[in-house]
Amino acid sequence: MYFAETKTLREMERLMQRIPNFPQKGHGIVVLKSGNRIRDDCMCCMHRRGRPPDYECGYGESSCIAQRIKHGNASPCEVLGETLYAALSPPFKRRLNQYIKESERNPMDYRNETHRAVFEDCIKKRDRNNQALMSALYLLTADFMLWRSVKYCVVNNVICFEQIHLHGTNADSYPLFCAAKDLYLGTGCLTVSDLADKCLVPPKAFRLICNAMAIRRFGLGAIAAMKRGDEAWH
Repeated sequence: MYFAETKTLREMERLMQRIPNFPQKGHGIVVLKSGNRIRDDCMCCMHRRGRPPDYECGYGESSCIAQRIKHGNASPCEVLGETLYAALSPPFKRRLNQYIKESERNPMDYRNETHRAVFEDCIKKRDRNNQALMSALYLLTADFMLWRSVKYCVVNNVICFEQIHLHGTNADSYPLFCAAKDLYLGTGCLTVSDLADKCLVPPKAFRLICNAMAIRRFGLGAIAAMKRGDEAWH
């Protein structure tokens, strides 16, 4: 998303523009204590194993969480927290923290089974490594009427937003469309203040948008982590 009006909005802008698997400026390395965070299948942790505490491996914490997501060792709470931890807006952080707490007991990977089926069918012949595309399609397929309006404007691996004319959408689906456009094109349809407002962005839409942000940063493995969390709870 593209937020540039204030310092808080610029923080979110920088957050969404991060490149996965690269150490982020200002955070440096992670110092592991007592070995309790070492993962056998995490390249970051494997690289540190046996090294002195001040050894700079060059991977960084976000690389570690990316590896854990990839290999199925990250929880839904970790995925959401790592995706959006740099957001400074207090109202947004309160709402995000509430969603993270809810995810501990009831993680949501898709809006419903119809959403899952439509999304998985939609991406069969598309570039799954295109995280901007996957995050946008995840949101656009979450609502039947919204998807009916936009599906003919999705050509191969391109979403032609300039050709989309919404028909029959409601107040719940419109935030999904705006967020999809922001994640795909870097526009500024939604602000952090909008996302914090429960009237403008209903709870289920907020959850879906947070999930889409995780896809935009970490790829489809983020949604797989939500599913594993749900299976672990049940």
